[in-house]
Amino acid sequence: MLLKKSSFLPAIMLLLTVNLFAQNQNSGSITGTVVDEATNSPIEFVNVILQIRSDSTVVTGTTTDKKGKFTLSNIAAGDYYIKYSLISLHEKLSPGFKIDSQHKKVNMGTVVMSETAVNMDEVLVTSQKTMFNNAIDRKVYNVEQDIMSKSGSASELLQNIPSVQVDMDGVVSLRGSENVLILINGKVSPLMGKSRADVLQQLPANSIDKIEVITNPSAKYKPDGTSGIINIILKKNTNTGTNGSITGNVGNDSRYNGNIRLNYNPGDYNIFGSYSYRRDTRNRINSDTREQIDSNNNLSFYNENLNSYARPTSHMVALGMDYNLDEVNSLGLSGNYFYNTVTRTGTSKIATNDNLGSLTEKYDRVRSEMQEEKESGYSLYYQHNFQKEDHKLRFEFTGSYQPEVENNHYINTYYFPVNPNEYDNNIIKQTENKNQISVDYTNPISDSTEFEAGYASEFNKSDQDFSFTYIDPVSQQLVSDNTKTNRFIYNESIHALYSTYKFSLGALSILTGIRTEETFRESNLVSKDSIINNNYFNIYPTIHLSYKFNDLAELQLNYSRRAHRPESDDLNPFPEYQDPRNIHKGNPNLLPEYIHSFEFGCKFQNDDISIVPSIYYRYTYNTFTQITQAVNDTTILTTKMNLSNDQSAGMEFIISANAGKVFSAHASTNVFYNTIDASNLGYSNKKSIITWSGALTFNLNLWKATMLQMSSNYSSPTLTPQGEYRPRFVANLGLRQDLFENKLSLILTVADIFNTVKRELHLDSPLLNETVINKRDGRIIYFGFTYHFGQPAKKSKEDQIKYDEGL
Repeated sequence: MLLKKSSFLPAIMLLLTVNLFAQNQNSGSITGTVVDEATNSPIEFVNVILQIRSDSTVVTGTTTDKKGKFTLSNIAAGDYYIKYSLISLHEKLSPGFKIDSQHKKVNMGTVVMSETAVNMDEVLVTSQKTMFNNAIDRKVYNVEQDIMSKSGSASELLQNIPSVQVDMDGVVSLRGSENVLILINGKVSPLMGKSRADVLQQLPANSIDKIEVITNPSAKYKPDGTSGIINIILKKNTNTGTNGSITGNVGNDSRYNGNIRLNYNPGDYNIFGSYSYRRDTRNRINSDTREQIDSNNNLSFYNENLNSYARPTSHMVALGMDYNLDEVNSLGLSGNYFYNTVTRTGTSKIATNDNLGSLTEKYDRVRSEMQEEKESGYSLYYQHNFQKEDHKLRFEFTGSYQPEVENNHYINTYYFPVNPNEYDNNIIKQTENKNQISVDYTNPISDSTEFEAGYASEFNKSDQDFSFTYIDPVSQQLVSDNTKTNRFIYNESIHALYSTYKFSLGALSILTGIRTEETFRESNLVSKDSIINNNYFNIYPTIHLSYKFNDLAELQLNYSRRAHRPESDDLNPFPEYQDPRNIHKGNPNLLPEYIHSFEFGCKFQNDDISIVPSIYYRYTYNTFTQITQAVNDTTILTTKMNLSNDQSAGMEFIISANAGKVFSAHASTNVFYNTIDASNLGYSNKKSIITWSGALTFNLNLWKATMLQMSSNYSSPTLTPQGEYRPRFVANLGLRQDLFENKLSLILTVADIFNTVKRELHLDSPLLNETVINKRDGRIIYFGFTYHFGQPAKKSKEDQIKYDEGL
């Protein structure tokens, strides 16, 4: 009797299901751990080969992981033995064993292997990370070869990264935009809050392993930062035993910095810690020249020259531990403490003139400031690793507390007209609390497919308390100025869900993702007894496409929607009166800005050269911008507002090359056309400009252990609604000498060789023309050393693969 076609297929599927179920019932798994006989420490990359006992036929195999562990899954019933092998170790065979219905899970226990002498001709093997790697969603820069990483700060190191610019105040831009999200180890860090410029200028560069530039991040990451993400990966040694490093540097103008890093890893747990100290000198020369027209059409002139001297001192401590509860579960706890004090003095010489050039006012304003900033944070995580490699579930909680006090004292000394001296003070107290919780799930479904999903919540609070006093000229008593004293409290909570799916179709790789976020914001104007709420929901889709022609060439196309939310300072409507002639205040009605970002690029890479050209387009609406307006003939007010839109299209070209062991370099250039529409702010015409920037770093190995490095970067003029920033240029030089088999390195660096670092802003509006020039003593010379002790750092094969993929 023949079966109908409609019933034949289900019958076959049923038989296959039963057969697969029976196979799964009879299949087994084999686990074990390989350790070194002398040290009892785990051995990585041991070849574990499963063979049939009767004829030694190879069935399958694997290698041990960092913990010396291995797993063989889906093993059919039969009689087997295992062969363990690794160069420099005695080969070892296991006793025979069975896989059957009574023995499905076989644990080989701890396998002890010993070293063997290997007679070989002398072979010298040297290797180093490439300076640049490109992945489907990011560019990865190894900073180990950057001499600035031995003595400079993170801020100085970032100057050498393609696509990144850093101004004299440490403000970081990505492709010309300051709206960039900076992460630490892939996570939002309390250190990278509103004082991140100061932290980056104090964070030692030698604590950084690599830097990732992600111009179109996937949905896994927060959408903040319209220009993308800079992810700073800190060093975290996981080698067994005790190891670490000590770095010390001394510079001109009484500059000092040092760092000590320690790591202890006996196997089941890893304890790490570091301490950094930095004492700096920051001297500035600023000038501010204005031509103003008041409401009566009268022209006046204002000129201010400032000389300021600052002496910041910072301490940074980090301590943590990772603990393996068992083969699949681990947890970790880490904390950090940052303490920064600044002593600053400065004198502003101010003069005003009328339209005929006659002097109307002349006086000095002397400032004396003590600033203290503390930040303590902690992080706790729990991770469960499933049987499949990289299949994991991770829970993480972070919290931070950041109090800051700024105490300013001012004296006004009048020369024309002659008046008694005036004294005023302000104390600014700011406190921030940030707490984050996240759950991340990763499942590599197959060799070509991976699924990720997660949930994240943030709870942030900022309390800003401004207190202003002055000395009454009659009573000579300290009196509170209630017109300037204010308090502002800001609360924010963000709840997000995301998922990404990565898969391959032959040479085509696709990474898609979506992120949803609900944001709740409350601005409490305590001094005005007023509360402003701003809640919104958003969806952020992302897609990344990569087509690999061969090992040498690859095309990439990606898109993301991102946002930049105003911070508490941006929303605080109470003015700051540190300089009564230059007032700054926030805008409580400032809206988030949103961006649609498209990018198309390709990669050509071999062992000697990597070339990555790309083109991109960004459309931003509700763009943040600074607007400066004259309050009177001597005072201006600067605040932030939303532009109608901002468009830019550009081309970026990055090349990294090396000539054997003698020479290596990377260079980049970024050219883009920028158009801003400020019609909603009363500026009728759109403004456009072609802007470009470039960076060049090259290393020359003068001798086997001697490296010379030069780096430079340039930024052309950039637009503002009222004017433009003028060009910027800086060049750095470094020399490194390695001694005692690279355990000791001597470093000489010169930052800003030609003393060109400055920032120049020109404003041109119907009622105000202004030129502001800020310049620092940029030429900084450091001489120092780095000493490595303990077991030498060994780069694992697994880490190399992950690094090359930029993960």
